[in-house]
Amino acid sequence: MSVTICGEDRTRLKIMGDVEAELLVPEDSDGRCWISVSDGTLIEAAYGDGDACRFKVSEEGAGITRIQRDGANDVLRLDWRVEWVAVAPAGNAARAGRGEPLPELPGLFA
Repeated sequence: MSVTICGEDRTRLKIMGDVEAELLVPEDSDGRCWISVSDGTLIEAAYGDGDACRFKVSEEGAGITRIQRDGANDVLRLDWRVEWVAVAPAGNAARAGRGEPLPELPGLFA
């Protein structure tokens, strides 16, 4: 049970495996978009020179994520049961802040 995601060109992402689809890269995305997966994984996809697609895992979900190079493109494999995949433009997504780290208490750790 897994999915493989690869960039077809600057306009489409191909999803294969538990979910089979070709999803459109939003036109107003400036070559970047977010891919969210039902297991909680959040991935940034970015197109560089030409039609080369690169992936970067922003948030790990429950599955095991591997990114491999295939020529000029990255191919992402997510090993987990996937129920859905969604794509959003980079400028049309929001994430919660991580907040401030807790202060260290003097003398607590010797």
